[in-house]
Amino acid sequence: MNLDGKVVLITGGRRVGSELALLLADRGARVALTYHTSRDKIERTVAEVESRGVPGLAVAADLANPVEAYRAVDHVVARLGRIDALVNMASIFQRTPFDSLTPADFDAMIAANLAAPYHVAVAAARRMLAQSANEAGLKGKIVNIGDWSTERPYKNYLPYLVAKGGLTTMTLALAVELAPDVTVTMIQPGTIDPPPDQSPAQKAAVLATTPLGRVGNPADVNRLILYLLEGTDYATGACYRVDGGRFLGFIPASDA
Repeated sequence: MNLDGKVVLITGGRRVGSELALLLADRGARVALTYHTSRDKIERTVAEVESRGVPGLAVAADLANPVEAYRAVDHVVARLGRIDALVNMASIFQRTPFDSLTPADFDAMIAANLAAPYHVAVAAARRMLAQSANEAGLKGKIVNIGDWSTERPYKNYLPYLVAKGGLTTMTLALAVELAPDVTVTMIQPGTIDPPPDQSPAQKAAVLATTPLGRVGNPADVNRLILYLLEGTDYATGACYRVDGGRFLGFIPASDA
């Protein structure tokens, strides 16, 4: 799919999504980004998008609320004319040790990491199906951002992993529901730019179990997103790990 003139909606965008927005703008795409609490960051990103000579749009929405999710998609279409691609990137990563787990932890993780991408994907897909096909014969593309660890779970993140596992199933089911008009794929990143509160011991543990010996950066994810959007029109129902090989359960030879 040629991105020049296409409309791409990115949910979230504080780090990886912000860089993706600029890469898309450099390819001539019109870019909309949603935000819930990060208004200043998203509006700065939109200003940078527009500085590249293409329209940008910041949309306030709590996407876990289906009314707001539909309203956000409708606003994008009203302002930018259509929606050619959705990148479901907004997420919350929260440690929840089992001993202190509460029902509210589950509700929060499901709302942010499963309900929100579900509602916005359904809203966007309905708009896509109602519009004309592009030069590739497709009416749209959806890329969801999951997590490699849903298939090799680690401790202390039970509600988060349950929600992200549901997002994987949603990706596969939507790919069937929307074929052949809309492709649906998923990227499952490993550690991307580790959080500032991560201890040196935690960072060392991640590196010790990552065959490529480093954490990821936004470009590692965004290059694959760009490929799925513009490089191939024959991928759907597929989940791609970008984790430096961490899924393999690597143990350094010296510790074997």
